[in-house]
Amino acid sequence: MGELYGRPIDEALRRAGSPAQVASVEQSVRTDGPDAGTRRLRIVAGELDVELLPDRGLDVGQVRHRGVPLAWVSPTGWPRPGAGGFGASFGGGLVTTCGLLSFGPPSTDAEGEHPQHGRYSGLSASVTRAEVQSDAVVVEATVVEATVLGAHLELRRRLRLPFGEGRVELRDEIVNRGSRPVEPMVLYHVNLGWPLVDAGSVLRSPALDVTARDADAESGRATWAEFPEPAATYPEQVFAHVLPTDRHVSAEVVARSGLGIRISFDTAVLPGMFQWRVAREGSVVLGVEPATASTILGRADARARGLLRELAPGATWKLGLDIDVIGA
Repeated sequence: MGELYGRPIDEALRRAGSPAQVASVEQSVRTDGPDAGTRRLRIVAGELDVELLPDRGLDVGQVRHRGVPLAWVSPTGWPRPGAGGFGASFGGGLVTTCGLLSFGPPSTDAEGEHPQHGRYSGLSASVTRAEVQSDAVVVEATVVEATVLGAHLELRRRLRLPFGEGRVELRDEIVNRGSRPVEPMVLYHVNLGWPLVDAGSVLRSPALDVTARDADAESGRATWAEFPEPAATYPEQVFAHVLPTDRHVSAEVVARSGLGIRISFDTAVLPGMFQWRVAREGSVVLGVEPATASTILGRADARARGLLRELAPGATWKLGLDIDVIGA
């Protein structure tokens, strides 16, 4: 068991007037601006302060460790679902879930039309549990992605923040509630920003090889591991990381200060990983993106390459990742 402010957790809780002094769950509704009417959950677990977004599939917004912001947040914020396409409503945050039927560019197939990075981040969750336990804060929710006479998927999400460990544990179960097989696609868009990401920040990857998505990325492939000095103009660059199969792996992003983030997952269920890099003034962001398919070119490309995995009626997939603060 970890510590809270230099004391063992059980001892720290005995010294607090209330457990809410060191751990809490606060639920609220935004009352102003483009996100008015949307829900927020603020989780405090010792030195970790986390914003959860129930109306974005219980994705993770800003996260602060000892007051230091770790996630990149875009200028759009998180407006109400349906307020424009992905580019007009992608707020960033520590985790944006892409799926459940597609990620990458827009596409169309037998399951219908899929917007950029899928529909998931525009779906509202039903929060079923939000509580402080003896050793962690736990939040659970259910999200449904379904169409009339089409695919019917249910995602059960569990987020656990253990005390004193600087960790966010994200666990998902996808259940096929329909009457026919479906082929889900999921990508966890982990978005890291300043001050964690700046010139000299390093990405340590478990990759066996790193390839460029396009010419813009090819121009930076030799330096993919080290974040460059931000400039007035800088192209969006995406790299594909070729991972070892059926292994538990970790990727780390570490700043010059030594502060870092470790993202851990199982390549048996998340065999792909992509890196998104923009070193533009006003948009300093590094994305690390574990995924269920090793293509970022969309559902049609995944199908053509045999990368889609069938989920039978009533069957369940389990996937997820751990995000740890390191070097703090």
